[in-house]
Amino acid sequence: MIEQILLDGILIGGIYAAFAVGFSLVFGVINVVNLAHGEFIMLGSFITYWLFQLYHVEPFLTIPVSFGILFVLGYYLQKYLINPIVDAELMTLLLTFGLMMVIANIALTVWTPDYRSVEAAYVGMNFPFMGLTVSFVRLVTFVAAIVIIVGLTMFLQKTDVGRAIRATAQNRERAILLGINSGRIYSLTFAIGAALAGVAGSLLSLNFVIFAAMGSEYLLFCFCITVLGGMGYIPGALLGGMLLGVINSVCTYYLTVGMMYVIVFIILFIILVVRPTGLFGKGRME
Repeated sequence: MIEQILLDGILIGGIYAAFAVGFSLVFGVINVVNLAHGEFIMLGSFITYWLFQLYHVEPFLTIPVSFGILFVLGYYLQKYLINPIVDAELMTLLLTFGLMMVIANIALTVWTPDYRSVEAAYVGMNFPFMGLTVSFVRLVTFVAAIVIIVGLTMFLQKTDVGRAIRATAQNRERAILLGINSGRIYSLTFAIGAALAGVAGSLLSLNFVIFAAMGSEYLLFCFCITVLGGMGYIPGALLGGMLLGVINSVCTYYLTVGMMYVIVFIILFIILVVRPTGLFGKGRME
């Protein structure tokens, strides 16, 4: 039984990691806590839902659409709203909070607070493996999360744009002297973070019910995962997500969902006090 609970937790952790990695990236490069990140996840979920519901598009094939729409939205939000005040941390916090409220309330008005789900034929499909029951959708989502994190890490390390992002994160003034346009890099970084949130939302819609006010809940998970894994440490998002997933699974089985939140935030508080750089001791874009 405990093996099944741990397996379920690890697979759920892959979903959590998928939507936390973009949040961690934006903080690691721009030093902006994007409070609208949960709403980007919600938008990605509804893009998949409506494409499936109205046009019967295969849910996994909607992922590039979510990526593209959220990338464009994130790019222009950063370029025209956040970049002018990017050095004022309190103002960026207030601005992203305002964006969160605007997007959430528009979604509530347009889509109502109803709960919805993507009912593809393979949702709920399981298969046995070494005496355990494996959810097909959660396994695919877990693999997708690993691909996203590995792909993002390779992009940051192996491409010219990725190296420019890392250089800007490490020393913005020196990067500017080397000819890097920090404003453009910030816009690209925020766009990538938003696009990854959209992808995570698409994956999320296959695993859980979705609703217009879901963003705040997943924003809290993003905070927990990035603190556990290290603020701005990309591989830490996967490890932090898996840890949170296991805690979720154990608490859901032995206790209640409400107690899961209590335990998670107790652990979060302890980590912030004892080891603020995260369990793995990694900081921004290391």
